[in-house]
Amino acid sequence: MSQVVKVYDAIGSDFSRTRQKTYGNGKSTNWPVTDRYLAKLKTGQSVLDIGCGNGKLITGLPSGVTYLGTDFSETLIKEARKLHPEHEFHTGNVAEESHWKGLGKYDEIFAVALLHHIPTVEKQLFVLKQMKEHLNSHGFVYLTVWNLWQEKFLQYQMEDHFEIPFNKHWKRYCVAYDVASLSELADQAGLKVEEIFYADRAGNKTDMVSGENLVMVASNL
Repeated sequence: MSQVVKVYDAIGSDFSRTRQKTYGNGKSTNWPVTDRYLAKLKTGQSVLDIGCGNGKLITGLPSGVTYLGTDFSETLIKEARKLHPEHEFHTGNVAEESHWKGLGKYDEIFAVALLHHIPTVEKQLFVLKQMKEHLNSHGFVYLTVWNLWQEKFLQYQMEDHFEIPFNKHWKRYCVAYDVASLSELADQAGLKVEEIFYADRAGNKTDMVSGENLVMVASNL
């Protein structure tokens, strides 16, 4: 995972700029499927955004919601603080126990495009268990991973992982999931999968061939 951290620290400023595109006529830079779940949040609720990047989730956040963003890249956290100085951000590695100490519980936990960067099943399971532990009983986890089984990504497949390029010069370590493997991991972590589906760029439910992301919504058992 240290390789992934180094890559995002190096590309963070450029990567942040690629994540500032808005969709539709609104101000949000999130994909439409993510905005649909952000819209479910109510005033007074709290959100933990792990793997927050430059804080783009905030652009679709309803008013009156308490927010904390964390990311393993110091470069991206600097970008987040610059773009959203009114919100709180922490630098930390979600795959390490130290990241979670003192975080408390949240009504919703978002993990957008994070889990596929964590290289081992042991660490992936640790992260999901920590999400469960820090989730209020009535809350939900919203998690997305890149659908690496799209034809455009198959050329980047290695023996047991993918190496997805950024600007041709950088390669990002990624692991691939499908509905079955992600559901099984959530079950092992003690999370109840409420929804799991592939989503296209417009946020419509689709299949593995056409889906850009695999989306999972889960709750505490």
